[in-house]
Amino acid sequence: MRTYMGPAAVAAAVAAAVVVASAAGRAQESPPLPDADAYSSAVREKLAHAERTAYLYAFKERRTDVHTNPFGRIGTGGTSLFEVYPSANRRLTYRRLIDRNGVLTPSDDLAEQDHEYRERVADLQRDLASEDADEQRRREENAERARERGERRITDVFGTLRFNVEGRTTYEGVPAIVVSFTPRADARPETRQGRLAQRFAGTVWIHEAAAEVMHVEATSIDSLSFGFGLLARLGAGTEATLTRRAIEPDLWMPTQLTLKGRGRAALFLRSLVVDFAINWFDYERLEGDSATPFLDTRLEREVGAGPE
Repeated sequence: MRTYMGPAAVAAAVAAAVVVASAAGRAQESPPLPDADAYSSAVREKLAHAERTAYLYAFKERRTDVHTNPFGRIGTGGTSLFEVYPSANRRLTYRRLIDRNGVLTPSDDLAEQDHEYRERVADLQRDLASEDADEQRRREENAERARERGERRITDVFGTLRFNVEGRTTYEGVPAIVVSFTPRADARPETRQGRLAQRFAGTVWIHEAAAEVMHVEATSIDSLSFGFGLLARLGAGTEATLTRRAIEPDLWMPTQLTLKGRGRAALFLRSLVVDFAINWFDYERLEGDSATPFLDTRLEREVGAGPE
């Protein structure tokens, strides 16, 4: 659960599977539902657009701390607050811890984090500067394969679930298309994301006019393991939600992900209660298209501040 994924990537993993759902059926209502194929394409493009542009927005992330020490604390408790500065090069994304359990990070600790990040940037820049043509080509090929793996994961989730359009409702004051999903009995997922999706059934609310996924609620129908089953296993009935909101007139991003369940830690058969949440907020459009937006932003602040 500690592997970091940006909010747009999380949304893609959780919500993208449902964007083709409207193609699965056509309910007969008055007024009629949107054209299934055209609407499904529009929703998919909105999710893809959010994922493509996510690295252009800094944001804050507050997440529940997860404790996985089998000889100490296991479960969830406490919170950490980060400033996140994404980069198109994921090795250069910077997650800056600024608060833990409501206590601000001391300035010396912030300075140490910043120093370590600057060293990471310098190391990567040296590596890139020393590349020969073959090494550059291999790096670009690896990056392309990584993009292909992302598409394969989404396709795998699509093929793992069965969708049904339930109709139209009002969700948070706006018309929404409601889609339910369940695992396909004959699915053979090939990716971790597909295997996870196979354990959930649930409902999606899609903002009808904006063609944006607003909210997902899902319940596990099978147990979930973390740490390859060595650390913990959550029982069936674990509940997960994802919420997305507009951060600009034509751009939606995830704002909350939750996971609640009970189970046992594998070692010593200790009871485990998970009440996990991530909140993303204060999205801010970065200026330009820098690979190291934190450093550029800090430089602008220092220059703009003038002499003391």
